[in-house]
Amino acid sequence: MVHRTLKGKSHGQMSIDKLPFYTHLEELRNRLIKSAVAIGVSFCLCYFFSDTIINILFAPVNQALPGNSKMVFTALTEGFIAYLKVAFWASLIVSSPVVLYQLWSFIAPGLYAHEKSMLRRALFWGGLLFVSGGLFGYWVVVPFVLNLTFGYANENLQALPRLKNYLAFAVKTLFTFGIIFELPFLMAVTSKAGIVSHDYFKKNRKISYIVLYGLAVILVPTDIFSQLLLLLPLVGVYEVGIYLSGWMASKQAVA
Repeated sequence: MVHRTLKGKSHGQMSIDKLPFYTHLEELRNRLIKSAVAIGVSFCLCYFFSDTIINILFAPVNQALPGNSKMVFTALTEGFIAYLKVAFWASLIVSSPVVLYQLWSFIAPGLYAHEKSMLRRALFWGGLLFVSGGLFGYWVVVPFVLNLTFGYANENLQALPRLKNYLAFAVKTLFTFGIIFELPFLMAVTSKAGIVSHDYFKKNRKISYIVLYGLAVILVPTDIFSQLLLLLPLVGVYEVGIYLSGWMASKQAVA
């Protein structure tokens, strides 16, 4: 195992220190322990404030529910399990800065200066896009789907959404759109690195749209009109990725 230590700002100025393999395993173990402790502490804090988190997470469904409808649960432990799940997913988000820092501390000594700079930008923009996608899912997609679904309620049909189902839908939507919003960044990075060309993304538009429509069907399986409306922002994200990949490719060609 080779451990690289920089001696200056130049890409080539570095010394090579050979460290025993068990030294790296020991460091990795310590980093994993610290990450696990951070997740555990975050879980306890999130469970303590689970009422507040639940209120935030359930705000869209409470606003969309018809007047006399309420959330329900049918299993004896469903409410308790729901609180545990909310606390767990929230703890992953809260502890992510610590986990990413531990990851950075483990791999950074083996990177050149320009590699560190690229990784910092990747972590920053990747995290920002993921949060933006999650917020888009929370503020736009979840209310849209709920209003559409509960629109079928009438005097003969009462909406009684199940706690477990709503929680699964909300978490899936937030994380799905968080990942989707990473797509333009990943397309730009792969184009700049020469892994996938800009022309490849353009030529495979139709296939990509079909895949994105399949995702819309998964999120809204009941109504084709709503699926098409949901497809629009997904197509917009892909088109932004095509533009960024072309821009990055042009900069690479000039350099």
